[in-house]
Amino acid sequence: MMTLHRTLLLAWTSLALLSGCGSSSYSSSQGTVTPTGNPVPAGGGTAGPGYTGSAAPAGTDDLVVATPQAAVLVTAVGASRTLSITFASSDGRPMTGFDSSETLATLPAGWSGPARFACATVSTGSGCVLSLNYAPMAAGSGTLTIHYVVVDNAGLPRTDGTLNVDYAASMHDNVVATASPTGEISAAAAAGAQPVSVNFTTDDGNAATNLVLTTDLSTMPPGWTSAQSSFACAIVSTGSGCQLALNFAGTASTAGVLALDYTYLDDSGAPGTGTLHVPYASTAANNVVATASPPGQIIAARKGGGQPVPVTFTTDDGKPATQLLVTSNLQTLPAGWYAASTHFSCSSVSIGNGCQLPLTFAPQALGSGTLTLHYTYTDDTGTAKTGMLNIGYAATTNDNVVGTASPAGQVNAIVGTGSHPTTVTFTTDDGRAATALQLTSDLGALPAGWTSALGSFGCSGIDAATVCALPLTYAPTAAGSGSLALGYSYKNNAGEAKTGTVNIAYRATTDDNIVATPSRNPLAVITGISTNVTVTFTTDDGNAASALSVTTALDTLPAGWSAASASFGCSVVNVGTGCLLSLVYAPTIDDSGTLNLQFSYLNDSGLSRSGTVSIAYTAGP
Repeated sequence: MMTLHRTLLLAWTSLALLSGCGSSSYSSSQGTVTPTGNPVPAGGGTAGPGYTGSAAPAGTDDLVVATPQAAVLVTAVGASRTLSITFASSDGRPMTGFDSSETLATLPAGWSGPARFACATVSTGSGCVLSLNYAPMAAGSGTLTIHYVVVDNAGLPRTDGTLNVDYAASMHDNVVATASPTGEISAAAAAGAQPVSVNFTTDDGNAATNLVLTTDLSTMPPGWTSAQSSFACAIVSTGSGCQLALNFAGTASTAGVLALDYTYLDDSGAPGTGTLHVPYASTAANNVVATASPPGQIIAARKGGGQPVPVTFTTDDGKPATQLLVTSNLQTLPAGWYAASTHFSCSSVSIGNGCQLPLTFAPQALGSGTLTLHYTYTDDTGTAKTGMLNIGYAATTNDNVVGTASPAGQVNAIVGTGSHPTTVTFTTDDGRAATALQLTSDLGALPAGWTSALGSFGCSGIDAATVCALPLTYAPTAAGSGSLALGYSYKNNAGEAKTGTVNIAYRATTDDNIVATPSRNPLAVITGISTNVTVTFTTDDGNAASALSVTTALDTLPAGWSAASASFGCSVVNVGTGCLLSLVYAPTIDDSGTLNLQFSYLNDSGLSRSGTVSIAYTAGP
């Protein structure tokens, strides 16, 4: 695993300005601006040290603050990442003439960006943001250097503004484990357990999969325990979605190193291994110990209500301590954390929950981190001591896995025309990860016509970059319709077990035709006598057709022929006598000919069709 020295340097120098002598420096967290010479007053005259005349330049001698999205950018070969750099004024006053175009012409290998980048005004916010892309084709590392010029709020030109961002390209990403609290884990002998969280992330932000802790959690060194007998994560990327909760309760004065081994598959599918070493030590008794409840990392859903987190202070040997005071500022806790009061103290601390600080974690935005509480107290010997508690936390989303069928809508198929592939894609409704998806419906017992090449289906993890798709085939052998219901289970981003169902409406049709059958054909009648003739419309396979309409105008029939109305139609046609057209032939003179009736309809497959019925007729004495 490559270790990078992370350097973020913003150094400023200035042009030699108007005549004068002396120098002044302006410092910021990003670097130092050192203009050379004193500016000439706007009204003329000579400037020198201590000049305070009313003709001094207006405005402030402000700086550009460059903030990269990442101080160190690590990317796997063949992947790409975007680096956004925000430029802002150090005091919020507008600066003009910002330009960094010269640098963009000579970016290092793998880097790309706009041919020119300039901002008319630089002030606050994200109004001036440069986006670059790093897509390395070979492993390597280096430093990206961005130079820029600007005119500050006092109208003074600044040159040689510089931003350095370290970068590296690795062949594969790695899973990195970090313990919180950092450094040596200390716990007093015979005291309560000290929670320790181990967070697994990838070094480039790309997802790794199938992480498995190979260390047996039941055989850890004395004092170490876990509520889990084994630990695994389907997906590992950034944040705190893969976190192991441990506890260390010192049993005697001892020290050692806990080794945690793990395996995983990197973003290219190659197997990888790693080991985290956690140093620990048990200390003597007579200390105040702080314990948060619930232990381990505090998880709460964004905008899902508050999670109570009481912190209880006790002594590790049962002897009383006094004058406990939480010295951390309870008004400036991390976002989402709230305390019942701005000040907390206990005159006496022993055992039980007599000294308890009520906290609440109610995140309004996604994020994670560690809340650190510092406190002071006096032990039973009168010695002043200090203590600290680290509480890992993460805000998650109470998201859902949604299954979407493609093609969308009802799946229509015509019997005998082959198979129709259908794919069900599972995604989360907010793009964040879910895990352990498993189809609970039996793929071997699908409705008639439906098949799957898989005996079972599941996805270890689902996120915005992971495809989780179930292939199905619909090849009906008989007409019919219904709804295919596929049940599934999963764990959402908040770790809650959930279930869902995908419903796919389907219909199998036949490519049938409507047949028109006259009750008498040919028709021979005696002139002067009225004869009834019916035309029955049915389908040739018994399956339904629809929207039948006789398109011949029934009020313009040949002489002697008539109908009850000028038009005729049926919404549904299948078998039987449900669709009958009644005609009357009452000739007044001897005649002969053929009555032709045109009709249109939609067959069982929804295709538009047409037909003709012909009735030969004769009238005589």
